[in-house]
Amino acid sequence: MPSTLHGTGVSAGLVIGNALWLDNRRCVVPRIKINADQVDAELERLDAACELSKQQLTALQLSVKESLGDDHASIFTGHQHILDDPELRKRIASCIKEELCGVEQACEDVLAEFCAEMAQIDDEYLRERLVDIRDVGERILCNLLGIDPIQTPEHSGEPRIVVADDIPPSVAARLNPARVAAFITASGSRTSHTAILARALNIPAVVAVRESLSVIRNGTCLALDGASGVIHVGPTQEIISVFKRRNLRQRAWMSQILSESNQPIETLDGYQVRLVANVELPVEAMNVRQRYNVGIGLFRTEFMFINGASLLDEERQFIDYRDTAQAVYPLSVIFRTLDIGGDKFLSELNMPHELNPFMGMRAIRFSLSRVDIFKVQLRAILRASAFGKVRIMFPMISTLDELQQALTVLDEVKNDLRANKVPFNEDLDVGCMIEVPAAALLAERLIQHVDFFSLGTNDLVQYSLAADRSNPDIAYLYQPIHPSVIRMMKHVADVCYANGKWVGICGEMAAEPLYAPLILGMGIHELSMSPVSLAPIRKLVRSIRMFEAEALVAKALQCGSAGEVQKLCRDFLKKSCPELLFEDNPDNSSSANGANGANGNNANGSSASATPQQ
Repeated sequence: MPSTLHGTGVSAGLVIGNALWLDNRRCVVPRIKINADQVDAELERLDAACELSKQQLTALQLSVKESLGDDHASIFTGHQHILDDPELRKRIASCIKEELCGVEQACEDVLAEFCAEMAQIDDEYLRERLVDIRDVGERILCNLLGIDPIQTPEHSGEPRIVVADDIPPSVAARLNPARVAAFITASGSRTSHTAILARALNIPAVVAVRESLSVIRNGTCLALDGASGVIHVGPTQEIISVFKRRNLRQRAWMSQILSESNQPIETLDGYQVRLVANVELPVEAMNVRQRYNVGIGLFRTEFMFINGASLLDEERQFIDYRDTAQAVYPLSVIFRTLDIGGDKFLSELNMPHELNPFMGMRAIRFSLSRVDIFKVQLRAILRASAFGKVRIMFPMISTLDELQQALTVLDEVKNDLRANKVPFNEDLDVGCMIEVPAAALLAERLIQHVDFFSLGTNDLVQYSLAADRSNPDIAYLYQPIHPSVIRMMKHVADVCYANGKWVGICGEMAAEPLYAPLILGMGIHELSMSPVSLAPIRKLVRSIRMFEAEALVAKALQCGSAGEVQKLCRDFLKKSCPELLFEDNPDNSSSANGANGANGNNANGSSASATPQQ
């Protein structure tokens, strides 16, 4: 009997093929006691396993660099940093000495503690790094036990759809598109390293499947949509036919938008739109400039810290910021200051755990509480501004006092640089993010002190609707186009326009073609998004007229529910750019999230017969 599973589509493509379960066996760790005189020998074994792991990761990094480029190889720089973390080795060594246990047991127990601590963090990105920690930990354990740490699917015949509880990045990097038509996992998210590698390899993928994967057996026929996240188990002939038709349409659409990649980003009636990218590391910024010829609308500086074993000093930060500014010049880069809370920062800070980190010491609040760290970062960014078009943005401003305090610290740093004759751009633009309703309602006062606003809709939506976007039980309440959210966004845009300032958006909403016309119609003409979303949004911009988008906003402001707005947006997109909607989807629920092309982002147009990717 056919059934349907639903997950998060992270790499677009339509695939029909047979399932192959990946053996996610974990190392069986011996739990033995040792004598005190054996401790040194166990520590030597730990050092040897870590050294071998480093060598393996270096080889893997070089392999990924050759096949996918520097930006994707940098994923495994983070793995190297985990191995180099002195806190990790210190805790394993202490466990061996105090518990008088074998190194395998100590390693397993300490890594379990690390993962338990990370699992409590209310930050999606940091929780995703659990996979990286487990991946590195499994590698160390395998090397201690003399087991090959890389377990890739093994089969003969046609490419298969790989099914697993999870696929660590080190395995994902070795997947062969000629053998793996797609993959499905019970865990994961859109921004996990495994998802990033799937898109780079053009392997359609669905992660975080809500239903049990136990209905899938080895050899089961599956029809997978890597954009919407829908998986048909034992598809009917009708579903197979629909997938084939949609596959042909997607291939034609992708060919068309790629041919337009060098065309101006403007509407049919001549309004220019700036598309820029969200990135996390300098190497990503360099790749975006080369591949997409756009600037950086959001550089998440905290991820340079997260990947490191200790706080980055000023010089190291300066080098990274300078390299980024030079790489994207003459286009601009917006460096967002640390957007992270004390409970989810480096362990050396020893900050207490908070019961509700979403409402606690995070973002600008953390920076203002640790002015020493804040000033070092601001000095590094200001110094880098002498080498390119740099802007600074403060995250999660809630009050005018917070903004003024941040600007005071910035002025103090500028004065210090002037006194020491250190060059920086005196005319550097400074902005703040609008992520909480209080800031949106106070926009008239805040705009007097900054050069621009950036709407962080991910947080704005969850704070406005009191709906944790990571909680599946209330996912139905997380509605980016709820009328209350639209009204706040329109108010912020109107305030900027009235004061001669500009406003952008860097939340996930910007990457969704279904919502982009609404955003543009509000007067928000800089959209920052994941690089893989740039091509579909570029196509959309070039397919609409601004006055029609403005009319869409006027109608949306009269709505009383997100469902009403959703229908308006869908009707608009169906008329202006129907390629981004797939109305013949056999599973009507899969279209509830909007345009399939947006959800999957890279729209690689995988073959419906599960042939190797082109």
